[in-house]
Amino acid sequence: MKAKLEDNTAEAKQRFESPVPELDPIMYPQSVAVIGASSAFGKWGQLILTNIVAGGFEGKIFPVNPKETSLCGLPVYKRISDIPGPVDVAFITIPAGGVPAILEECGRKGIKGVVLITSGFSETGSEGAALEREITEICKRWNIVLIGPNTMGIISPYAKLFATGTHTRPRPGGVAFVSQSGNLGNQLVHWASQQGIGISQFIGSGNEAMLGCADYLEYLEQDENARIIMLYMENVGDGRRLLSVARRVNQKKPVIVLKGGRTSAGKAAAASHTGSMGGEFLIFRAACRQAGILNVDAPAELLDLSAGFSSLPIPKGDRVGIVTLGGGWGVVTADACNENGLRVPDIPEQIVERLNKYLPPFWSKRNPLDLVGTRDTEVPIVAVEELLKWDGIDAVISLGIIGRTELVRLLVNSTRRVDPTASAEVLDEIEGFVEKYEETYVATMVDLMEHYQKPVIGVSLTRTDRGTVRAVDGKRYSGVFYQTPETAVNVLARMVDYSRFLNRQGNPSS
Repeated sequence: MKAKLEDNTAEAKQRFESPVPELDPIMYPQSVAVIGASSAFGKWGQLILTNIVAGGFEGKIFPVNPKETSLCGLPVYKRISDIPGPVDVAFITIPAGGVPAILEECGRKGIKGVVLITSGFSETGSEGAALEREITEICKRWNIVLIGPNTMGIISPYAKLFATGTHTRPRPGGVAFVSQSGNLGNQLVHWASQQGIGISQFIGSGNEAMLGCADYLEYLEQDENARIIMLYMENVGDGRRLLSVARRVNQKKPVIVLKGGRTSAGKAAAASHTGSMGGEFLIFRAACRQAGILNVDAPAELLDLSAGFSSLPIPKGDRVGIVTLGGGWGVVTADACNENGLRVPDIPEQIVERLNKYLPPFWSKRNPLDLVGTRDTEVPIVAVEELLKWDGIDAVISLGIIGRTELVRLLVNSTRRVDPTASAEVLDEIEGFVEKYEETYVATMVDLMEHYQKPVIGVSLTRTDRGTVRAVDGKRYSGVFYQTPETAVNVLARMVDYSRFLNRQGNPSS
């Protein structure tokens, strides 16, 4: 029997009814107003304004505060009506009681979108819920698109618009984040930035008074910058519509969900956090499978998948080639592949014969390809390409090639301390050679992926400060290097799940 996900919230029926909400004025504005802008360090009006200005937004910025004359080197306007010229989006940070009147002023000014940072609405109880309904009706009457309330803000790197309380500024990329929790969403974006993951949009959806996840999915479906969509959800809202939209969107770009409120404790926390109540998780998960939505259980997994999906080609099947500098990692990775439904086929004799030219007689001669700690810098590249050439392999996991720089640096530092005869120039050259080799290896892996259209997922030999994703200028794909084999295998297995969904829909990955 197919799982049913019911719409169990009355508020869902009041959501924005346009097929695709007009979010471009919010995500790609030419002009912004910050209502409640402030000089008081740490207040929301100061956090949002300074982030927008310091982030390099190139459009017009209008701070609004009746008690200020200048903020961040910009003139301050006492009222919205005093602003010269049009305003695309207003960020509102004033207390909840004053929001209805301010929204009326926004409507008269012709402002197209509002990001309502202010809290004190449905998450606080019945009085707050009534106020939330009131502001939603005002926005509908004035044709204002409303994000929030109770949101941490938005980020749009392609527009150089950084408007969140946390001053994280990720590079432009293909991952769109929509989060009902602004706090968790901001933390994920910060982590993503540290890992080198590029962001197309971050939207803290907050209480979702007007727009729900299905609305954001429909908008992101047609946004070319968003190539993969990540959702953190506590409230499902209109379940039938969400699944219908997600099934369609999934055929163009993957949708990955972290669901909060999976347990009784989580449900109670969600209710007090964003005013939402989660549905039964098992039903939700089964319904997501039917729509091709990939579920994750932890924020870290959301980041892991965002790195893989945004940086690698989608595998066409489940057959994995493994290249490793040492036998133990190959064994562990092969076990993890089998445990996650991936196959590790034996390699044909012609690949063995070609690699015999590069490796000693005692190499493994099977998949995983154990390179027995070779120091020949060409061998790992040759081994990966031999697997990619073969039509019996859909993806390659490469272990231990990246990360040797850290170990070489430790060796060089020890040598400097204890060997006074060691040439400093030679030691510098050794470090430089290894660093240059890693850069060359990453670029070569990206070239191979673009040529063969098969993913190559790396596992770093050591923990590094270089991040998971290593972008290569001018290339569609990027190098991806996880810290553990099990992470690499899990990401690949989820990518295979998505590939199978596309095949079932008659839309195989290209």
